[in-house]
Amino acid sequence: MEKPLKVAEEIAEMAQLASILEVCSYPKPGTVHRFFDFKDTKFEHFIASGVAIGSIMRKAALKGFMVEVKKHSLQKVEVGKYIKECIIESKRWHLGGNTNLGIVTLLVPIVVGAGMFKAKYKKFDPKILRKNIIKVVKSTTVKDTINFYEAVRLAEAGGLNKTYKEKGLEALDVTKKSSLEDIIQRKIKLYDVMVLCSGWDEICKEWVTGMRITFEVGYPTIKRVYHKTGNLNKAITQCFLTILAKQPDSLIARKNGLKKAEEISKKAKKILEIGGTLTSKGMKETEKLDLELRTPDNRLNPGTTADLTASSIMVSLLSGIKP
Repeated sequence: MEKPLKVAEEIAEMAQLASILEVCSYPKPGTVHRFFDFKDTKFEHFIASGVAIGSIMRKAALKGFMVEVKKHSLQKVEVGKYIKECIIESKRWHLGGNTNLGIVTLLVPIVVGAGMFKAKYKKFDPKILRKNIIKVVKSTTVKDTINFYEAVRLAEAGGLNKTYKEKGLEALDVTKKSSLEDIIQRKIKLYDVMVLCSGWDEICKEWVTGMRITFEVGYPTIKRVYHKTGNLNKAITQCFLTILAKQPDSLIARKNGLKKAEEISKKAKKILEIGGTLTSKGMKETEKLDLELRTPDNRLNPGTTADLTASSIMVSLLSGIKP
């Protein structure tokens, strides 16, 4: 069992590092980073969360490894449980707000898929890893749904009940305990919930598209910029801008409407057209956008873009990229 444990430890450390590198990178407009805190959620809270998830990610990676080696059922992986445990551990180590619900919702299936991959292959192959992740998310159960809903409530993610009502999905409203009874009766699996919510939430959409943004936008951007500059911070910030430019942030849309989210995406696109964080002019414009998105209530925080950046960093680390 020495090899599986060693592999699981390595994957878990990558998950921790991906979380920490995301928040440390600067400038990422409108988010918490090394030079800016939110009122209730600060830089050190994100660092604490990044460290806190290590033991849970280790278990998830080991479960993935055993799925491949021992041919255990993917339905027994318990993705939802690991997401919930990550939130519990994170809250145990800091006193801030929600720091990583979106991040761990993306990282847990990647970690399980990576465990499966490492059990068979040595050389990194993003196509095989992605296929594994798709298998993982499609194998989720009703129990995963219940655990995930509990994780969302524990994380105290805001602005969700209004969106469920607007979309006619009150029966699945994650903020209501009565939803769990309906989920159990209708046998709604976590993947099914993600499908239903994928039209308005980018984390859910990432699940049902096989991590499209992570594998087709984020990871390629980090890889390209890193190999060009040797600077991982520039690669990560350019990744953030690229994702924001291509995909209006769903957290901003939820709080301010899609029109406002699209407006911010257009500004990110213009910054990329002058080089993004790879040119001095682009850097100045990025810093200006960072200040522009600062509001007392954090309404213009591109939090979903930050989550997708973290998952892109994770895949990059799995590929062999290092700070």
